[in-house]
Amino acid sequence: MGAVKELIWNALDADAKRVTVTIERSATDAVEKVIVADDGGGITPEGCGTAFERIGGSWKKAARTSLTGRPLHGRAGQGRLRAFALGASIRWTTVADGIDGRRKTVIAAQSASRNDFQIGDSVATVESAGTVVEAWGRQSNVLNRLLAEKARSQLTTEFAPYLAMYPEIRIEFDGAAIDPKGVIQKESEHELAFQNSGVLETAVLRIIEWDMRVDRELHLCDAAGVTVDITEMRIQAPGFDFTAYIQWDKMAEHRGEFLLGEASDGPIASLLFAAREYLRDYFRLRTVERRQEVVDRWKVAGLYPYEGDAKTEAEKVERETFDMVAATIHRHMPRPVKHQKATLALLRESVKYQPGHVNRILDEVFRLSSDDKSELDRLLNRTSLSSIIKASSSVADRLDFLAALSHMVFDPEVRKLVKERTELHKILENETWVFGEHYQLLVSDRSLNQVLERHLTVMGRDAMSPAPVHREDGSVGIVDLMLSRARREHDRMQHLVVELKAPKVRVTDKELAQIKSYAHAVIRDPQFSDVRVEWDFWLVTSEMNDLVRIESRQKDKPRGCVWDISEEGYSVRVWVKTWSDLIDESKGRLQYFKEHFDHDPSVEQAMEYLRHAHAQYAPDALVLPGPRPASGGELSSVTRDAVVGELSREGEESA
Repeated sequence: MGAVKELIWNALDADAKRVTVTIERSATDAVEKVIVADDGGGITPEGCGTAFERIGGSWKKAARTSLTGRPLHGRAGQGRLRAFALGASIRWTTVADGIDGRRKTVIAAQSASRNDFQIGDSVATVESAGTVVEAWGRQSNVLNRLLAEKARSQLTTEFAPYLAMYPEIRIEFDGAAIDPKGVIQKESEHELAFQNSGVLETAVLRIIEWDMRVDRELHLCDAAGVTVDITEMRIQAPGFDFTAYIQWDKMAEHRGEFLLGEASDGPIASLLFAAREYLRDYFRLRTVERRQEVVDRWKVAGLYPYEGDAKTEAEKVERETFDMVAATIHRHMPRPVKHQKATLALLRESVKYQPGHVNRILDEVFRLSSDDKSELDRLLNRTSLSSIIKASSSVADRLDFLAALSHMVFDPEVRKLVKERTELHKILENETWVFGEHYQLLVSDRSLNQVLERHLTVMGRDAMSPAPVHREDGSVGIVDLMLSRARREHDRMQHLVVELKAPKVRVTDKELAQIKSYAHAVIRDPQFSDVRVEWDFWLVTSEMNDLVRIESRQKDKPRGCVWDISEEGYSVRVWVKTWSDLIDESKGRLQYFKEHFDHDPSVEQAMEYLRHAHAQYAPDALVLPGPRPASGGELSSVTRDAVVGELSREGEESA
């Protein structure tokens, strides 16, 4: 591409208004020949000797502008050698007005003797002025880079300032015009102050954001926008394809000085430092603007996955994070509108329910660039937004669940339909926070013997087939849930055994005796007497008879406690809890969050949560018609793989 650029600049320095680069292909679609033709002034027979007989013999050394006043690009007189990058054989055919009229001259050279240019005799001609450069005979896959889209983007970024200054000029490459205006997304100019030998000077920093993929380059240009040198950008600006141009009238006098970098105390080092600092600040602001621009476009097109304004602080935080993430990856999204809408909807669900995994999910689907990965990592892992969303979503879900639980156990019609083992029990098995944040589930719906065996394992003892534990009547009891927590102070372990009763069951002294028998089995078995363990047994119900209610309101015990035995070797308590007590205690723990996030779910919202998170076990009367998912709240593996596969294909096509 350096050779192609140099030949185009030579044509423009010769006042060409039209430059055409033609690439001829072989039968195997490889680059066979490159032709650069222009309608400039050409090279006179007298000028051919100066231009080709010795290296460095350029007429541009003594000139500041072309014959028509255009700024000149080259002055070293070595550009002709770059043409050998395109072929082993080079031929210039040039037509110009000489001393004795218009004449045509052919100059040829071979790479084997690249300093030996064969200048033919000039002949009179009526052809139009201009020059055609042909290069062929180099068999190399490197030349096929000219066929890539990147080649066009490199020419676009190189000549954009020049073409903006001279809009009448047309450059064609491989059959299509180089049209910066058609791919410029945003363009701006800024005054740049820097030090030059202790004197404050100014230059112009021109920033062009492209609607195409480009290599980030910092062009060092003269005041007319002609590129003198190109250096690295060295700033982070994820999501932006841009080129920056520093335009300074003295740039040509400092050609190559940028290679010294920070080691130099010259004006170019000062200029580059000032430019990069300005660009960093500029793109911090543009990131915020770009996010809003992208979101506004989605809203107008009906693709934005949220409706109306955010009503709570939690929704505001969620939307803010969604906007940042979506704007970062919007360039990787599939082009079809329907696929964009599906992608944004899935992204919204990921941000809401699994913000910590968004980075990995997007990388798997879209194969993000390293810059985009870094930006997403900064957004999701180096800020508190991910934690805030996760916490607020969790709180909202818990409030929804409590509303659903209240509906199941208190609604006169619904409570008749709720089943203890297959529905209520299974739901609460996955919502054990209701019994206290500090518990974790150990076993569920196991015999009392297995419960106690599990206890031995947790305590680090040998749990090899302990003798069966029976109640007073000789039966082996079945407990619904057993939860456990370790109290760090005093090195103690707490176990909670929960016996659930369906909402329609009215607890009597019979059910109370049952839970007491569980506790008694622990008390009288010496293998489970341990001063480091405390046992709590809860009987949870909607209603109880008068005898049970009286026993749960004893003067010398906490409300609900019907049995409290603490002697050497064990500590056991038995409680009768109503669903109302359980729900009120849970709401109390969430009250601050409820007020802060302003979330007071309706019955419809509560039922929607139940259908989403516990579709397998929710009472049939509460579940909408249609197939239930494979597991609560998750896509089946087939559906999930299909979605990811489709998005991956679209992402690859878009990229």
